[in-house]
Amino acid sequence: MATIVPSFFNGCFFGAALTASSIYLPSVILSQLSLTSTYVLRCFLTASACSTVIVYFTNHFTEVRLPPRTNTSYGWFSTYDANIVGGLLQGIGMALTGASPGIALVQLALGMRMAWWVVMGGILGALAFVLFGNKIRRSGNMVDGKTVAHHTVQQLLEIKDEMAVLGYEIMLVGVIGVVGGLGSSQNQKAFQVGPVAGGLMIGVAQAVSVLLSRRTLGISTAYVEIATLFYQSFRSREISVPYSNIVFAVGITTGAWVTSQRTSLVSEADVDISVPTALLGGVCTIFGARLAGGCTSGHGISGMSTLSVSSFVTMAAMFAGGVVFKHVWDMS
Repeated sequence: MATIVPSFFNGCFFGAALTASSIYLPSVILSQLSLTSTYVLRCFLTASACSTVIVYFTNHFTEVRLPPRTNTSYGWFSTYDANIVGGLLQGIGMALTGASPGIALVQLALGMRMAWWVVMGGILGALAFVLFGNKIRRSGNMVDGKTVAHHTVQQLLEIKDEMAVLGYEIMLVGVIGVVGGLGSSQNQKAFQVGPVAGGLMIGVAQAVSVLLSRRTLGISTAYVEIATLFYQSFRSREISVPYSNIVFAVGITTGAWVTSQRTSLVSEADVDISVPTALLGGVCTIFGARLAGGCTSGHGISGMSTLSVSSFVTMAAMFAGGVVFKHVWDMS
């Protein structure tokens, strides 16, 4: 109970923020990957900027410690190989579905039919990772399981935390300003709030998570907990799932639904994708997220706010994979 109640309220705030920011719309995500809109990018970078300040002050002025994300290596080709491959898979999954692990739950709460299949695909992807995740590691002692000595940008560059955070914030503000000036083919007035306001809302959700649970946001583990629950039940084993992440996911759907009832949201027809495509996209997204050790919220909003090198690598691979695959998919 000590972790269940905070997890639920954390999820409610996060779900409400994702809904109010309008980035739950498949068209918004797909437009970003098509490079015809910068709405998601500006919202995401604003959330990262806000979260970075929260993480810095938490680590330096409270007793709570929010550790950086470590690299993930499966011994294939580098110390970041699983981050890269996992990021690419997540980008492909987002290009197929117009959703991410957390966004799919919001879409589910708002009655989007395809979201059911995306979430089901995510659970199947999590089950595949539970069953085969360790088996795809390369045996031997060349790269397998190798970690890096410097997990954060400041450690890598050998600079103080304050300088790294200040530099990152200046860079984010500059990028947000530049991409905002490029314009967008989407009607920004149709959105509930602007991208910067949406990002700030997500930042508030991050602050609530740190305050109530003493941890940063992340959702893909919930899919693994659900898959593990089903697997252990099927094999008649004693169930030992922590449930806190599942409750967090329930909170996201609850917060999204309550927000939809209290505000006038942008209406949009359900995403026009087939059931097999939705399932495949869900599998790619969650399998990739667990391979990389985090998703768009875990690595993107939270990991980048700790200036984790692995998170920057994962998100770069995710964006590149999504953009390239979306263009190839549109031409096919």
